[in-house]
Amino acid sequence: MDYKDLVIKAITYIEDHLTDESLSTKAMEAAGYSPYHFHRIFLSVTRNSVSEYIRKRRLTQAAYDLFYTNQRIIDIAILYRFESQESFARAFWKMFSISPGQFRKQRDMKDTLFRAMEKLPLDEVGLQHLNKSVSLVPAIVCLNKLNLVGMSIPGVNSDEVGKLWRSFRQRLFEIERKPDTEDIFYAVIELTGRQWEITYIACVEVASEESVVPLGMVAKLLPVVTYAVFTHKGTLSRLNDTFQYIYETWLPQSGSVRTNCPEFVRYDHRYLGPMNEDSVLDIYIPVGSPY
Repeated sequence: MDYKDLVIKAITYIEDHLTDESLSTKAMEAAGYSPYHFHRIFLSVTRNSVSEYIRKRRLTQAAYDLFYTNQRIIDIAILYRFESQESFARAFWKMFSISPGQFRKQRDMKDTLFRAMEKLPLDEVGLQHLNKSVSLVPAIVCLNKLNLVGMSIPGVNSDEVGKLWRSFRQRLFEIERKPDTEDIFYAVIELTGRQWEITYIACVEVASEESVVPLGMVAKLLPVVTYAVFTHKGTLSRLNDTFQYIYETWLPQSGSVRTNCPEFVRYDHRYLGPMNEDSVLDIYIPVGSPY
């Protein structure tokens, strides 16, 4: 079974059990894969974490129920595992930019119902990106430990990530950076160990583990690890295509396995901005032998 089949199996389970408790855990168990590795596989194929996918599917189905049935809003909220009508309303507004009550009254759903469930297949542009803008054969390198300091947020929402980087850059003067690393930045992504929660850390390298950590920031030590290093060229909007190639094509064919260390993106002078087609960055995936 390849990774796409694995994800389809999990999605089929999710669709058949959308109102169940602990659905993300049950979907992972149905796929027969460890949580840490399956999370990244699912994210690379669907562009959503498991919990995000379930939340969006529940909200989409709840929208159908609001539109086509006379069930009370509170009953729909409880059915789809929201703690209260208020938390359901907040989530619904965030996804559809309209309240559940207003949605129920409208007669045209085309601009709201499927907005957040748009599928993103690998199209001609994506194929061109893989053929011209990704190092299909990675460099295998062993890095010494990295002492990093930065700011973190839960999740990988693109708007929140952008805000994080803007805030972090304004506070760079507070960090005593390692000499000769002024042009280098890191984005570290790791599971928190609580279900499917992810932490995203915008950070830079410091001299040692004893370096001062400014108030409101976090320290992150990455141990000595072997990485497969892929080079990505292009806008950040194509970054998921690169991750999809890594996890759906290269990794299962490589004879390597992804280890449990965090992965990260390294930005240096070659990175020219998120919308620049000539931007270049490196993606570090921790790997090891399956034996």
